[in-house]
Amino acid sequence: MISYGAGPQPDEVEITVFGPGFGEAIAVHLGEERWMLIDSCIDPNSKKPAGETYLSAIGVSPDRVKSLVASHWHDDHVRGLARLAEIYQAAELNIASTFNDAEARAFLAAYGGHAAAAKLSRGTTELFQALRGRERSFYIHHRANVFEQLLPNSGRRVRAVALSPMQAAFAAAVARMASFVPRVMDQPIDHVPELPPNLEAVVIHIDWGDDAVLLGSDLEDHRQFGWTAVLADFWSSSRQPSSAYKVAHHGSKSGDNPEIWTRLLKEQPVACLTPFNLGSQRLPGEIDKARILGRTPHAYISSAASNKPAMASDRLRRLSQMCTELRPRNPGFGAVRLRKPFGGATWGVELFGSARELRGA
Repeated sequence: MISYGAGPQPDEVEITVFGPGFGEAIAVHLGEERWMLIDSCIDPNSKKPAGETYLSAIGVSPDRVKSLVASHWHDDHVRGLARLAEIYQAAELNIASTFNDAEARAFLAAYGGHAAAAKLSRGTTELFQALRGRERSFYIHHRANVFEQLLPNSGRRVRAVALSPMQAAFAAAVARMASFVPRVMDQPIDHVPELPPNLEAVVIHIDWGDDAVLLGSDLEDHRQFGWTAVLADFWSSSRQPSSAYKVAHHGSKSGDNPEIWTRLLKEQPVACLTPFNLGSQRLPGEIDKARILGRTPHAYISSAASNKPAMASDRLRRLSQMCTELRPRNPGFGAVRLRKPFGGATWGVELFGSARELRGA
């Protein structure tokens, strides 16, 4: 198990990004014992959601979590979300406004309900179960408030807003989902449709007055719907520039736009990202790493380990026949933690587990 040490001070901001080779989650200390959890992945050591494991380890009580956010429905961002929604009852559950639509809810029900094959539709299943367990959920979109509060001790106002999805992306995403809703809802679902590119993901900007962070989710670039549209919007591009950035879409070129770095971020911000390793897909690639490091030397990745076993396939097959459960010695799980006091000039960076500096990773 990873030892995370003590929690932040009341006057400290914290951004902690968790990620194995497949999965992503973020914990944000908004100040004065107020927390936000964005997305979810499973900690391979505890077998529980990474956010839950972390907050428990540093002594945060469940009632201090004020907001849960599901940035989108993809499997690598929502594993364990239903458990978080059950545990943190005092937190508002926020999801993309895409699902505040009858067709999109039918898509969730079809691919996350009883007819779905659980192993093939975990993302929709998690979101479906999380929503079903709440009397009320909040649907967020471009310019929507995700969290806003005046911190009583410091007098600082903290505000988290959504820079996406854009209205045009909302309509496009719903239309795509509607085309995949089965005509007969009780037929078994044996697959989950691929709906690229990701244009409905929720990007969050959190502002403490004199500084901000930008959490890029998996939003991809697109002239009408994605980053280009966000940057073209005056309200979005006039936000307080951010000194820390959770790099969008695992550092891939599809999630990048050069103007993110010049218009939404301060010069040479602290950047952190999670990898994506599934089959032949490996992000970030070497070209991606070089592009990010060309924009800031302060870049970190939550895991530099491969989630593939370091042995021949025939030996792995034989071991699988002999053992009931195989676990990798290094599961490739790690976390990047950024902390600084209100008004502080620089972020303190801590690396846990398999997390590394991006340079050389």
